[in-house]
Amino acid sequence: MSEKIFLKWFCTFIVGSAVALFVIIAFSSCKSTAQAAEEQEIVAPQEPIITYVNTTINKADGKISTIMVFNSIKEVVAIHPISRVRYNLAPSDYKYNLASTELNVVLPKNVPYKINELAFHIVGEAAYPGVFVLAGIDQKRGEPGVFFEGKKSVEGIDYSYDKASARITSLVPLNVDKDSFEICWATTNGEVTFSNNTQKYRDAYIKFYNDWSRAIHMRGE
Repeated sequence: MSEKIFLKWFCTFIVGSAVALFVIIAFSSCKSTAQAAEEQEIVAPQEPIITYVNTTINKADGKISTIMVFNSIKEVVAIHPISRVRYNLAPSDYKYNLASTELNVVLPKNVPYKINELAFHIVGEAAYPGVFVLAGIDQKRGEPGVFFEGKKSVEGIDYSYDKASARITSLVPLNVDKDSFEICWATTNGEVTFSNNTQKYRDAYIKFYNDWSRAIHMRGE
């Protein structure tokens, strides 16, 4: 069983129900993304990166995680997935943990549903370069797969990975709104991908995922 969650600007798709989690230009030379980036300083954009994710409750632990790190949250909307009724939450209704990307929500009295009956639309200022915390990862099932701009990324060159916190930090200027990436990891309930703008490199990402998933399954469930 696997789950794929695709993050896209203005268009977000969520597939699967067992685990509700989330899922840079190909160089013609042999340079890695990071090697090319060494020629330019990583400078934050003049305007903050404002993006969003749609997420639902993780059925395994009851938590809401954005996976992608937001420096600040600008808006949270609770959405009933069947009726599509939306409830705008006040800042006092939620608390965001940057370290874990967990969003703790206390629903106001006007919302006639339980938290696990709702989806959440979250808008905020994303970290730059991109930072991700792989919620629910099962470390025993192997390392995550990390792919930027249609290429397999190299740990220590293109990104750093802190296993204790399951935190991936881009070492190249990854803009989570505009750039192409896919990150895959295994949980006790299946496999998850968190991705954005993968269409240009669709075939490459399919191969990356299949190769990574095959290696995960070879380790045993």
